[in-house]
Amino acid sequence: MDDGRQVRLTRRGFLAGTVAAALAACTNDGDDAASTTSSSTSPPTSTTQTTATTTPATTVPPTTAAETTTTIEAPAVTSDPFTLGVASGDPLADSVILWTRLLPVEPLGDKDVDVEWAVGADADLTDIVAGGTATAMAALGHSVHVDVTGLEADTEYFYRFRVGEFETAPARTRTFAAPGTTPDRFRFAFSSCQNWEQGYYAAYRDVVEQGDLDAFVFLGDYIYEYASGGYADERGRTTGQDFECETLDQYRQRYALYQSDPLLQAAHALVPWIITWDDHEVDNDYADDSSEEDADRDAFLARRAAGYQAWYEHMPVRLDPPTSSDYDIYRSFAHGDLLRFHVLDTRQYRADQQRGQELVPQLGDAVQFRDEELAASPDQTMLGAAQREWLFEGVASSEAIWDVLAQQVFMFGGNAVVGSDPPVVVVDTWDGYAGERQAVLETVGAAADNLVVVTGDFHSAAVADLRADPFDLSLPVVGAEIMASSISSSFFDDSQVVEDLVSAALTANPQIKWFDTRRGYTVCEVTPERWLATFRAVADQFDEGSPVETVTTWEILAGSPGVTQLT
Repeated sequence: MDDGRQVRLTRRGFLAGTVAAALAACTNDGDDAASTTSSSTSPPTSTTQTTATTTPATTVPPTTAAETTTTIEAPAVTSDPFTLGVASGDPLADSVILWTRLLPVEPLGDKDVDVEWAVGADADLTDIVAGGTATAMAALGHSVHVDVTGLEADTEYFYRFRVGEFETAPARTRTFAAPGTTPDRFRFAFSSCQNWEQGYYAAYRDVVEQGDLDAFVFLGDYIYEYASGGYADERGRTTGQDFECETLDQYRQRYALYQSDPLLQAAHALVPWIITWDDHEVDNDYADDSSEEDADRDAFLARRAAGYQAWYEHMPVRLDPPTSSDYDIYRSFAHGDLLRFHVLDTRQYRADQQRGQELVPQLGDAVQFRDEELAASPDQTMLGAAQREWLFEGVASSEAIWDVLAQQVFMFGGNAVVGSDPPVVVVDTWDGYAGERQAVLETVGAAADNLVVVTGDFHSAAVADLRADPFDLSLPVVGAEIMASSISSSFFDDSQVVEDLVSAALTANPQIKWFDTRRGYTVCEVTPERWLATFRAVADQFDEGSPVETVTTWEILAGSPGVTQLT
């Protein structure tokens, strides 16, 4: 198995193949797994854990969880239980999810704890509009998910939690605009990949300092599952956890460490988050029931179930808790008729990645000459049949001016060698699933008034035009892709090598208009007439006080799918 540093070079640093493969070309002339799909029913759109009222209401826990918890004599809480902060998420026009997880110094054991919550119209919470009592269930890690209903559309609110004498500072959230309305503006930020051991969270400090946002979209790799040091940078910080996450307790410990970061907590307290996962929430590069190490299927599904439960316990999501290793999380959110997010899961249902000969030994087998027959096969799916059909139906019925695919791995295509046919690609991205990508972009591109794909995963930022086949420039542009860099996860270390890689990548891939390897995030300001993307870059990922600056801005005009650089 590759160690952490090797994994990073094979998975994120495929552009290193642009130089290395070109040199190799000058001197030198798999088995796939059947995929499964999601169930025929759509993912749940609401939770039954809590219901908000203007008078206190008590949580009714799911039966499966209640059967396994003790509800007598709640333990006394004698130290701050809100050490992981608070968050809100999955906003609707009349509702938002409020989250916290109790983790005081003294263990709470197997007993449930009542948590008071309140929502106010003002930052001091003197004007309370909703409140009640939720149960932090031991079976769910003492996490709380409150579905606050009956709120006004497109409105700012503030909230807090209380247990005994301990109370959280007020945090901010907001609802989305109502269907049938067209807001003048929506402003959100997005990013992904916050490896604890590869840097600090200066990007989140800047998100909070920017302030004027309506939502934050996180596109996966919220945690990294590696044992301490397995994916580390000596300039960063250590998890001190000498295990690769496999059990529920281990995943809980990893999330608790990440969420102890005050800058991450501050970003959660600023705006509602819309969150999906990628691979590191379970196992690097996993595909459906296939692990990176080809572990026993039943053992891996048990690990996947643990990872999924821990994810739920730590995320402000409008979902029922998982009860098995299958967990549908794809869902959509509309801000009036201005834009609709279609939030995808490209891990749980995908066919295994192409397996074949490595292109260059030091890159490992994630970068390969593409198997054209396999990539075009209808069985080589990223989304699975049920999720793909849900997406097609959702875009077809959307009233939004802008339809947004919020997803993990890049769609715009990346050929590592100029003119190579078949292309040399990262097989873990949509390049390894070219047939389904073509079907998605042809169908969604035709149905959407304006299609924008927002992407994470690759520890770098990019802007690109989207075609059904990215390497056929004779095809029409059907949308735009905006890829945000990572919060802290590294791309490549040598600055001169990076400069050479970027230059070569842009030459090999004219559909990519701009590419940058610094840490950071992207802010998008959306109006009925245009989409403005601003890329913010961290000067030093190993300094949580690092300056953060705007490096470029790009524009997409409604009715014109191409991207144009402004600065």
